Amino acid sequence: MSDLIMAEALERSLSNEGSVFRSSGFDIEVEVREPQWSDRLPHHQALIHRAVVAAYVFAGFSSEASSSDTTLISQAELSVVLANDTSVQALNKEYRGKDKPTNVLSFSTLDDPDEADLASQRGVLPLGDIVLSLETLISEANEQSKRLEDHFTHLLVHGVLHLLGYDHIEDDDALEMEGLEVEILNRLGVKNPYEFDGDRLFEGAIDE
Repeated sequence: MSDLIMAEALERSLSNEGSVFRSSGFDIEVEVREPQWSDRLPHHQALIHRAVVAAYVFAGFSSEASSSDTTLISQAELSVVLANDTSVQALNKEYRGKDKPTNVLSFSTLDDPDEADLASQRGVLPLGDIVLSLETLISEANEQSKRLEDHFTHLLVHGVLHLLGYDHIEDDDALEMEGLEVEILNRLGVKNPYEFDGDRLFEGAIDE
């Protein structure tokens, strides 16, 4: 995809109706469950819009992403939940069996046959939910000497790619997903999050 197409996608008008942002064929619902998000990242809504649209437009769908007929889809929707360590730890324990907080969780609906059928009927594709923890975001950004905005953007891009069907369980899949993240972030003016002072950051960029 050319930089011109990407720029046009990112520059389309953004309307705000309550907590739902509509842009570029997207409905993005933002739910703030931890009030400190507004203090630490007061422009989080603009960052969410920018990162989500960039990831969706550039990455598209992986071959396994959805069983629905995407030719009938004219719009997509997802939600972003800005939470804290306590609530994210509860979700991480319930759905992943890991009793600890983490930076980002993605809950995709694309592999649900019922959702796929409904999406084809409505012409709207429900991608799922992305949940982020503020405390872990801040801690990791400090440890990795990253701007908070940049790490937030990276986690959003990472979360959207999961919703689109990308994963990093196998080494080959991880390399593909990581490469997409780096390219998307580069287009957004964010440095490679997997490198620090020219060295490979093997651990900590994305919590497993």
